[in-house]
Amino acid sequence: MEGENKKILYRLIIVYCILLIVFAIPIVVAILKIQLDSENIGKEALSKIEKEEDVNAQRGTIYSSDGKILATTTTFYDVYIDLGAHKERKTKKELKEDPSDSCKYIPMIPDSVFDSGAKALSLELSNLFRDKTENEYYEYLTRSRKAKRNRHVLLKKNVQIDELEKMKTFPILGHPDNSKLNDTTPNVNKDNLPKFRRAIIVDERKVRVNPYGDLARHTIGFATHADTVFEKGLEGAYDEYLRGQKGKRRVRRLNKDIWIPVDDDSQIRAVNGVNIISTLDSRLQLLAQSSLKECLRENEADYGCVILMETETGYIRAISNLSKVDSLGTYKENRNIACADLYEPGSTFKTVTAMFLLENVRDVNFDTSYIVPTGVKTFNKKNKNSTITDAGGHNYGEVSMARSFEVSSNVGTCQPVWDYYKNDREAFLYGIKKTFPYKRLDMDVMILKEGGEPMPTITNNIGPDRNFLNLTYGYVTSMTAMQMLTFYNAIANNGRMVKPQFCSEVKDGNKSVKVNQTVVLDDKICSESTLNKIKAMLKGVVENGSAAKLLSKTPYGIAGKTGTSQINYTNKNKVKKHRASFVGYFPADDPKYSCIVVITNPKKNKQHGGELAAPVFKDLADKVCGTILNIEMGIPEQNVANVKKPFVAKGNQEEIISSLEVLNIPFEETEDAFWIGSVVDSNKNVSYKEYKPKKGVVPDCKGMTVKDAVYMLEKMDLNVSFEGRGKVINQSLKPNSSYRKGDRIHLKLGILSNGRNKEGGLDGTN
Repeated sequence: MEGENKKILYRLIIVYCILLIVFAIPIVVAILKIQLDSENIGKEALSKIEKEEDVNAQRGTIYSSDGKILATTTTFYDVYIDLGAHKERKTKKELKEDPSDSCKYIPMIPDSVFDSGAKALSLELSNLFRDKTENEYYEYLTRSRKAKRNRHVLLKKNVQIDELEKMKTFPILGHPDNSKLNDTTPNVNKDNLPKFRRAIIVDERKVRVNPYGDLARHTIGFATHADTVFEKGLEGAYDEYLRGQKGKRRVRRLNKDIWIPVDDDSQIRAVNGVNIISTLDSRLQLLAQSSLKECLRENEADYGCVILMETETGYIRAISNLSKVDSLGTYKENRNIACADLYEPGSTFKTVTAMFLLENVRDVNFDTSYIVPTGVKTFNKKNKNSTITDAGGHNYGEVSMARSFEVSSNVGTCQPVWDYYKNDREAFLYGIKKTFPYKRLDMDVMILKEGGEPMPTITNNIGPDRNFLNLTYGYVTSMTAMQMLTFYNAIANNGRMVKPQFCSEVKDGNKSVKVNQTVVLDDKICSESTLNKIKAMLKGVVENGSAAKLLSKTPYGIAGKTGTSQINYTNKNKVKKHRASFVGYFPADDPKYSCIVVITNPKKNKQHGGELAAPVFKDLADKVCGTILNIEMGIPEQNVANVKKPFVAKGNQEEIISSLEVLNIPFEETEDAFWIGSVVDSNKNVSYKEYKPKKGVVPDCKGMTVKDAVYMLEKMDLNVSFEGRGKVINQSLKPNSSYRKGDRIHLKLGILSNGRNKEGGLDGTN
């Protein structure tokens, strides 16, 4: 019996366990599910009020070859004020007094503070920004205070750093603790700096700016999507260096559309981009643009371009592209004409034809003295389309090939080609393609988002007499101005063709990241004998030919070729349109620079290259030879013993030495000094001394170039922005005051009468 009872007990225990398991498992699962769901709900809820977002890096700066900033990123701030109230739970005592609502609403700015400070704040804002009157600001603030949507009220957009610092001291905006600060308080730590009260929201924005406006804009490039995607120009070609690496940060939702940063140690800091040194010279660039614009306006032309290239390196020192944009004669840069537009070159192509003939005709009697006709000639008596006429109806009779080249005779250019290749036209076509490089240059500048640099074109239908003859003087073929200049630059460079380049170096501060070496496309485009003959012919054009009137009397010498082509020659019923050009190099006997100018559809009386394009060429050549090349041109040296040392603001010793060498002023180098500046004694004699900036102490940047100032300040862990052009004339942080890492300093640029500080010497020198 006892055994039976035990069996029954065991069975009951087993049944109980089974029932327990059956009922317990769903309960446990349900509990786990609730926990997981609550975690997911918590995460989902958190994701609705907090999220992670990218932080764009500070984009690198693009400098000109002479140290001017062509494109940089500066910081602007949008300032908002919370005029509403935030919600807090009531205390037990408050709930007893008013149980109708478990929460209370506390104004972000107490009524007493707002009422007593609104007028004063309105006056300060009006005086600072000068965009509204005091009453307009006051009405705006009081109206916004009463509005339903008053949690994120815009005070001012595009505020600069110095303005932002001033706003921290304004009534209502400034933190209550600001009143404890005074002018003698050292700005060493965060608690001793003026700050905003919690109700102020500051949205920081990085904006890409071009201090020189549209100067070389399509060469430099620009942002196309919210200042983050950079296309065209150097911005696009060197984006991998300039853009840096993005960081990460957490932001919290303030209302439906507004997210504000959360202080979070886990954020990933962005890595700033590095800088690039372009080949452009800002002085020559300004001259090129102004000279081109004047020519276009005077002649009511549709558009034009000019390029200045350094012969040996291929560095582009100036490039301007201007198009007429309205009936008022306004010209702007709206595309890269020089690198993207194909055009029929006209007479500047005669140099290609002459080079081909001199290099390939195997006749001992053929040379530049070969006699040719000028004026009008029908080359094939059976074909009226073989009649060629010289521009302007000029007829010089029978002359040498060299003379016909000087006066730009179409008939004279066609004659030797007809004599030697009329029955072997394919050989002529093949030879022209070998003489001129019909391929892309693949330059280090992004020209178009789609398609890139256009390929030069040439007709393959060389059979018809007209096509065959037209090709000899620059029709039925097309190329860009840059491609044509590259060919002429090779002539100037003793037959060595180099690739045009727009960037000389990539730098991280003072450290070189990448140096662009000269790229040789063709070591010798023709024989030495042919090259010398071509050079003599190009000099003849300027001394005795179509460019002599304007260019023959320069002291340094120019060699080149004029060009005039008809644009719409296929349509006989339309008013004729022309394109004028001049391409060449200087100094003629020892070329340092090559240049091309192209003017399209001038509507005044001038239409030829020697009249239109040559003056722009001469303006640039005069400027270069009058400054940059003066020492190499053998201008007499001054008596350096009597030359007083000029006062120079603080700057990089190496660059200051280079500048003084150009002026032929003696300089004693300070050993191992990176920064130097001037010290003036009681007799007003200037000497140079090393300057050592101290970390933690704001340097006096007055008189410095923006390039030097930005480099120095960023090395001292300051965030820099600037406005204007010229040298530093003011700064937002006081010289010799203390600062903390990451503080912002805003520089104002302008023109100084001299570079001295109030003491007439260096500040903070060790």
